[in-house]
Amino acid sequence: MGAWLRTGKSAGFMKTSNPLWGNLAGPPVRHSPAVTTERGTRYDGWIKLRLCHARGRSYLLPDILVGFGGTRFFLPSYFGPPVFSFHLPGRSCGGRTHRAKISMDVASPRGRHATRLEIMVPSDGHVLSYEDGAQLYRCTYTGPAGVGIGSFVSGNCSRLPDGDFAIEVFHHTVAPTVALIQGSGELWSGPYNLAGTAKLENVAHVYFTTLPSIIDEEDLRRIAMSSGGTISYQTTSDRPREEAMDLPVYRSYPADRTATLAFDVPCRMIAPAHLLFHAYVHPNPAYYEIVGSEIVRVAVNPGVKLRFVGRAVTPSMTDLSRFDTVVEGDASTTTGLEAPMREDSTTQIAYLEPLDQGLDLFEFWLRHQNTDLVTGRMFRGRKMQAA
Repeated sequence: MGAWLRTGKSAGFMKTSNPLWGNLAGPPVRHSPAVTTERGTRYDGWIKLRLCHARGRSYLLPDILVGFGGTRFFLPSYFGPPVFSFHLPGRSCGGRTHRAKISMDVASPRGRHATRLEIMVPSDGHVLSYEDGAQLYRCTYTGPAGVGIGSFVSGNCSRLPDGDFAIEVFHHTVAPTVALIQGSGELWSGPYNLAGTAKLENVAHVYFTTLPSIIDEEDLRRIAMSSGGTISYQTTSDRPREEAMDLPVYRSYPADRTATLAFDVPCRMIAPAHLLFHAYVHPNPAYYEIVGSEIVRVAVNPGVKLRFVGRAVTPSMTDLSRFDTVVEGDASTTTGLEAPMREDSTTQIAYLEPLDQGLDLFEFWLRHQNTDLVTGRMFRGRKMQAA
């Protein structure tokens, strides 16, 4: 009864043959239908971005896309490498401007089918620089013609006085615990890794999800849990038949999560997601996958409790824990599939460039094009507690 998660034969980024899933060991839980070249209505929005460097490539990691006048948000399931255009006619850069185009596949929290959004980010659209090195830009985005993108949103959000956005996410527990949490005004962090099978030594997390309720086994698997204690994954490559693995995860049951608390979490507090890299396999382009796209985490220092008032999460910024890498697992190997869930990998990583207030994303890309931004780079790794 394993769920074949995040398999990469998402037709939005990879072509499929007959039968539909080709060489996969089993059907995926989410895929993107074939992309039409005809684009629909263009909308204004905001996107939170990070700049990543891996061996031989740099790319933009889209954290959150805010749309619908700042009232709804999208979380990516898959995204492609960016396409930059420089020195275009515009109002900045001495009458010239730059632009980045990002393709991002989004789905509702329980959606089995994603749709493609094409996002345009102008260099003069900078809004905020976050303490963790991410940046917020104004952007425009379009979906395929004839597709109502409102059904693909991840949830509701609202604008904050400082220009940031707070997204509505959920914490699931049992009924007797709700009154205790509300009375304390605190959410306790835990040391467990994303799979919930080992403890991290130098960081803790408070876990949220975009799922408004936990109904069944499939919902548990969407938040990296299972009543059977495992979730099935499979590789994507050019093998005649892909490899499959059962990955141990935290054992839980829908009956353990029957009560729900809703919170508004500012984007600046949300930790970046880990990734799977799906390499180029002719004729399909390379792309990236978000691991646990229904999971939203706030990373804090060990032992910290996350304070809230009403629905608003309001920790001290010094309580938050920042890392300058994300895990980027190689989806063509079982070891790579496991790396983002374990979180202690020191080799399968992407470095996060700290985009502070004085650093322009586009100018940085221009100045450092075709250069090695990985060799010799120091980083703070996630450490497992000794067994």
